[in-house]
Amino acid sequence: MELKDIEMRPNRQASLKTRSLDEWLGEYVVIDYGMIMLCREGEADIRVNFTEWRLNPGAVITLFPSDVVSITSKSEEFKAETLRYAASLLREASLQLEHTVYSELKADRCRTESATLTSIVSNMFALLRMYFEQEGCTCLDQLVLLQLKAFFLGFYDYLYRNPIKRTTDNGTPRTKELFNRFMRELEHRYRESRDVSFYAELLNISPKYLNMVTQRITSHTIKTIINQYVVLQIKQSLTTEEKSIKQIAWDYHFSDLSFFCRYFKQHTGMTPQQFRRRACQNRS
Repeated sequence: MELKDIEMRPNRQASLKTRSLDEWLGEYVVIDYGMIMLCREGEADIRVNFTEWRLNPGAVITLFPSDVVSITSKSEEFKAETLRYAASLLREASLQLEHTVYSELKADRCRTESATLTSIVSNMFALLRMYFEQEGCTCLDQLVLLQLKAFFLGFYDYLYRNPIKRTTDNGTPRTKELFNRFMRELEHRYRESRDVSFYAELLNISPKYLNMVTQRITSHTIKTIINQYVVLQIKQSLTTEEKSIKQIAWDYHFSDLSFFCRYFKQHTGMTPQQFRRRACQNRS
């Protein structure tokens, strides 16, 4: 059955779409929304917060605001049905849920061979689609909110009862927990510091050990991850904020404008002015 895309509208905080995710292919993107994704056709390799997952038909993956996402490879026929929802809906859905629930979901966000989970998500999408397609439905946000609460609690319970058997190559529970804690700190403090020692101190470990943790989990150095994340956020600021480049440099705690411009050009190959100009041209 061909699924009709139902986009976000000004008075809606959620949308249902069938997507090929071409816009994420080979590009890192920091998302400011949440998403539940169900692979319908084909295969793809998706990297979330520098950890890679393989998507095949029936795979379910959850994405959260501030996640760093990229499609590293995919087949031509790849299609995923997605429920995208505003960060405000996630905040409301999480009011009565323990923080550990979301920590677990972020750490174990993808299941590829679960007929039960595939069926749950598919039925949830079908139910929401009926409401979305009704003209004049006045309670769509609340319906999505209730479904999100049920999904997160149900998914957490499922993960608790069906833990993935992990190999040592994927890291011990200790290294995974440290990496997840690091990513949470980076999400909240990326404007404050780009220094490895800053984040190591927050986690009460040495910079050398933090670097070992990130390389074990992602094959990237800690400095590479910090710089990639900060540059992605700077790009978003240059694209979406009307502040001057000098003010953005100040917001990111750069000592002066010239250092900010050198840092950005070192990692992107262009100055902030050139990037902002190109982004404006692409939008027009």
